[in-house]
Amino acid sequence: MTVTHANELRKVDQTGLKTGQALTISLLILAFIINTWVLVAFVGLAQLLGALHLPFAPYRLFYHHIIKPTAIFKPNIITDNPEPHRFAMLVGAIFNGAATIALLVGASLVGWILVAIVVVLANLNFWENFCLGCWVYYQLNRAGVPGFKYAPIEQE
Repeated sequence: MTVTHANELRKVDQTGLKTGQALTISLLILAFIINTWVLVAFVGLAQLLGALHLPFAPYRLFYHHIIKPTAIFKPNIITDNPEPHRFAMLVGAIFNGAATIALLVGASLVGWILVAIVVVLANLNFWENFCLGCWVYYQLNRAGVPGFKYAPIEQE
């Protein structure tokens, strides 16, 4: 298990994460209402690109070019590891990718259940600040699984 030391201070913008969660929730509910796999696929792709920390990830672009310039919501930079949040986005992308495939092959119930799981977990994170994907990441770190190198940062 690797421990994050005080000299390795890491930062995460909670407002950016909340923007992604709000977009995920809104777009997936809209996808269900209008019954389209296209929005589910878009959300999955947006989550995948965010998980890969790419500069052209749609949620990142929306936050940096639409939300931040308005100054309605100010950045909320906290000390935190970004990797668990990226892991959570990757898990969401996998669920939405599987949901897209299920919807395309006619397994609508399976597809919409997968979408509902993502919506519930995104809501849990948005409203209650509990990231299940982050929790899983830290459990894998604690178990010594390779690739999950960051331990939770001790909050002061």
